[in-house]
This record gives sequence, structure tokens and C-alpha cells, in this order.
Amino acid sequence: MNYYINPLAFTGIFAVPNSVVDDNIRLASALQLKTLLYMLRHSSEGRISTEELSKAIGYGEEDISDALIFWEERGLVVKDGSAPAAPVTSITEAVPLSSPPPAAAVSPAPFQPQRKIEEIPVTKPNHEQVAARLQESEELRLLFAEAQNILGKTVGYDGQSTLIMMHDSYGLPVEVILMAIEYNKNKGKTGFASISKTGREWSELEIDSIEGAIEYIEEHNIVDETWQKLRSMTEITNKNPTQKQKRFLTAWIKEYAFNTDMIYFAYEEAIDNTGKISFEYMDKVLQNWYKNSVKTPQDIQREKMKWQQQQQKSKPAPSKNVKQKPPGERREPTFDVSAFTQKAIGIKYVPPKEED
Repeated sequence: MNYYINPLAFTGIFAVPNSVVDDNIRLASALQLKTLLYMLRHSSEGRISTEELSKAIGYGEEDISDALIFWEERGLVVKDGSAPAAPVTSITEAVPLSSPPPAAAVSPAPFQPQRKIEEIPVTKPNHEQVAARLQESEELRLLFAEAQNILGKTVGYDGQSTLIMMHDSYGLPVEVILMAIEYNKNKGKTGFASISKTGREWSELEIDSIEGAIEYIEEHNIVDETWQKLRSMTEITNKNPTQKQKRFLTAWIKEYAFNTDMIYFAYEEAIDNTGKISFEYMDKVLQNWYKNSVKTPQDIQREKMKWQQQQQKSKPAPSKNVKQKPPGERREPTFDVSAFTQKAIGIKYVPPKEED
């Protein structure tokens, strides 16, 4: 039985690259095709987020990210921060019968490549290479089986090629890859884009043993736990820390050995002296406390008392002609907390101007 396209359906059209059908129609999954078609339909609107794709198609963002990797590797999709491949010049345009040509689509803003961070150069194996590696390696067959047990889903071509890449290109042993999968699952991330990202990071950190993976996981679990506590104590709103914030937290916890309370006090100093959440300011405060062996809230109070005493000693004695304030009348503070904090972290203190 034969079929043809209903010409009455051509009330609106968009372009589709030839290679989608010629080279990838047998390789692409249903989700991968849905993702690309949605992007092509809305390409005139500029960049599209995985969140938007997830809402439109009805799949989780992790699955959407996995689907986009398939098209990214084939040069049809470009991720922000990556250099685009050679442009596709051959496209198929669906032209409606007996109707005027469509209006030209509004071109998105020109792509501005950002500075690309150097990554491990890798290439995912194709279908034939995956099949060949499975035939020759019982270890990889075990990896796929255990990965499916952990994730509770079938590992298709994308997952298989990612796991082989992590093993062959990143140089990670099977047991370490399985720990990376378990680590991501515990964080609610079961997509292979996230698993691959963890694998690349572990490879760059030379984590190639169970002991190294355990140390990494324990350290990051403490960072995540500290972050959630800070969120409950402060006005921090983002659910997870950025990479920069995570680096600060790791240093404060691992190198300086500060607990959540001390980090919170540094947060208060930042708010009091800058009026905003500033991890850079918090870092200066905590560095100073670390150098001066300030480890507890009591130590903070001790340092402030020392500052107060120094200010009192350096303050000139009041003139006998100055009228003393009667008992019970409110006295002005004998030291400036803002001055103390700013001087302590190496910021030049500028006293406020007196009003006329």
C-alpha cells in the first residue's frame, strides 16, 4: 500500500536538512527525531533550552540532553560554548502545491562562540564498533548489564556508546564507571549526558580506583549537604551551587575545615558590608579567620573584643571640659564593626562623611 503527503497540510513549512533522512533515519530514535523536529520548527526563535524542549515533548531534561548529543555529534545541533561544525548546505524544503512561497524566516542572532575550555578529545564509537567491542569484551557486557540494573532501564545505543567511550577513551575501569552511574542516580540524574560529564571529570582528576571515587563522592556529598543547610539559613535561592560556588565550598570545608555555622557568619559579614550575597567577600573573610586561627563563633567574638580594646587604647582621653553624659543615657559604640571587618580582610576603610 502506498501513501502520499496531503497537499492541504501545507499551511506552514520549515526546512529539514537532507542528512536527517539520508544518513540518520535508521539510526535516530523516536525521541531524537522529535527533539530535532521541534528545534527545526522553532529555529527562527533563536536558541532553545532543554527545559523548553522537555515541556514541549514530554520527556525529562536528562533524556532530552542525551537526544541532543546524538545530533550534536552529527553536526546538526550546536551547544552554547562549542564551535559549530561546517554548515549544512543541502536542505530539503517542502513546497506546498499551488501556493506562494513562504515568507523568509527571521534569522537568529549570529553565533558568538565563547572561549572553549579544553576537554579530553574523544569520539563515540558507531554501531558497528559497539557491536564489535561487545563481541570481544566480556567486561563490557558485564558493564552494560550492571548499568541497566542500576538505572532500571534498557541501555540503548547512546548509552552503550557513552559507556564504551568512558572505558576506552577516558580510561576508567568498569567498577569506577558503575560508581559514576550510581553517584548520578542518587542525585536524580539518570541521563547519559550527566554520567558522561562525571566520567570526564573523574578522568581529568585521575580518579581510576574505587578508593578515589569514594573519596570524591564523600567530599561532594558534604558540599551538597552544606549547601542545603546554607539555603535554609540564608537568602540563597538556587537549588544547587554553581561550579564556582562549589569550588569555594570545597576549599572552605576541605582546606580550611570550617563548618556550616562559620560559613554562615562569613555570609552575614558579606551581607552587612556589601549588601549582597558575595562568595568572593566570604572567601576573604574566611581566609583571614583561617590565618588568625578563628575557628568558632567564640573566636570571632574574641577578635572583635581585641579590636575594641585596641580602639579604646588608641582613642585620646576626653577633655575635662567636655560635659559627661548622665548615667543611663545611650552611648555610641566605641568601635566600628564595619571598619573592623573591612580592615581584617584587607579592604581600606573609608569613614562616612559627617552631615552639615
